[in-house]
Amino acid sequence: MTGLTPSSNENPNEFSIAESMGFNRSFRKLLKTYKIKSVQNQLKELVLQQLLELKTDSYPLNSRYEPLPGKVKLPEGTNFCKIEIRFGKGASGQIRLMYLVNEIDYIITPVYIYSHKQFAKRPSDQELRELLDENLSD
Repeated sequence: MTGLTPSSNENPNEFSIAESMGFNRSFRKLLKTYKIKSVQNQLKELVLQQLLELKTDSYPLNSRYEPLPGKVKLPEGTNFCKIEIRFGKGASGQIRLMYLVNEIDYIITPVYIYSHKQFAKRPSDQELRELLDENLSD
């Protein structure tokens, strides 16, 4: 368990955060790359804070639209984005959080999280396609 749970949408102008098993798996993998428990806890707090901020600003300045893997079509009103989170120095300290924004139902779905050390660019198109299909079929 990552300690990150979906949130309710109490304010109609806020997005809610949806549960995503693929995101939880990738977050556990990312945490394992950090051996020190206090560093893992800092990362958990940082990611939780970022997710909470996405509730009120789904497109912050440090985010961008992410190209879709081939053969993936998003429903109308849904965008695929990536946000860069600084967690350390240099390229190895960059954490990337990929997420879906459903502007019709006001839902943010975290899809994948990884470090520059794990993937210099991003996970494979096949893996992303599977995760997006998993999240869009719910």
